[in-house]
Amino acid sequence: MIVLVKDIPAYAFSSGLNELVFATDQNKAVLSLTVGEKEILSETYIPDASGRITINDLQGLIEPYLATNLIERCSYRITDGSSEQNKNFTVQFCAAESSMPAADFMAGYFLSTLMGEKVTAIGRKEFVHLVTTEACSVTATCVYYRDEDGLSTREVSLRQVTDTDKIVTVEVSPELLVKPGFELVRYIIHAGVRTQTFSLDPDAPDVAPVLLFTNSFGCQETVYCTGTHALEPEYVRSTAYTNGMFRNYRIDETKVFKANTGVLTHEMALWLDDLFRSKEIYLLDGTTVGKEVTITESESKRSNDPDHLPFFTFSYRYAQRNHNILQLPRAGRVFDNTFDYTFE
Repeated sequence: MIVLVKDIPAYAFSSGLNELVFATDQNKAVLSLTVGEKEILSETYIPDASGRITINDLQGLIEPYLATNLIERCSYRITDGSSEQNKNFTVQFCAAESSMPAADFMAGYFLSTLMGEKVTAIGRKEFVHLVTTEACSVTATCVYYRDEDGLSTREVSLRQVTDTDKIVTVEVSPELLVKPGFELVRYIIHAGVRTQTFSLDPDAPDVAPVLLFTNSFGCQETVYCTGTHALEPEYVRSTAYTNGMFRNYRIDETKVFKANTGVLTHEMALWLDDLFRSKEIYLLDGTTVGKEVTITESESKRSNDPDHLPFFTFSYRYAQRNHNILQLPRAGRVFDNTFDYTFE
């Protein structure tokens, strides 16, 4: 007879899949594990002295199969010749450990590690991602300012989400909420009980780089860096005498960019660690996704000093081998994004 000792929840994050433990009074048991329509494991196990069988590292087994859809229906079947146990469950990709059950988090939060307000500006692209079990409306509560009558609010409907049990992306860029004659101060995105607040930076400083990265939930978020941006190319030259002439026969070029996030809120500083652990990062030029880049170094120190203002620095390079890339002219910009605009 099979007795489940430690089971898998009906809805789980991949990061919460530690082990499956069951006991049997037989001398062996067969476990079959299926993700989607694919059987990924079918093995015979021998119980230990106490009659228990422990299947470790379920995260490592299942997570590679979540790369495409991020959420998959799974099932297992255990037989020992005298009895059988079957279970269907759902696994959602999540690299971060959560103290909250996956089903509760999914129902109450957007799919981001940002647990606070995000600073944005007109012209920037912003997105939220969510999973719903029933249809819901995504709306924005907008706060505007005008000299004549001060602050005012308005509700804006952004999208009706009807796709259930899958990840849905909704654009919530501030330009979608602009009201003629008014200054947008802040807005709160609502989807069921989920909320995400955005505050507008009225200065809208020049930004470089702008990065589109895959977060801990497999969803893409944007980062706009407002600090110093520098380019420090590196060249490795291989030389030799050829026909009596000392020449370079190979030159390896690496364009190394140094970036500074600018001053961050403490909530955004915690969230930005997700950028540094991301394995998929692209440059974003307006609405165009550009070259894939790789962060090679980062420094994200912070402290509890009362006057501490967090800002991070990092280095990145193009992911591709060839760094000799033509920089085609773009309207309205003579220099690249490392140019100092102070006296322009």
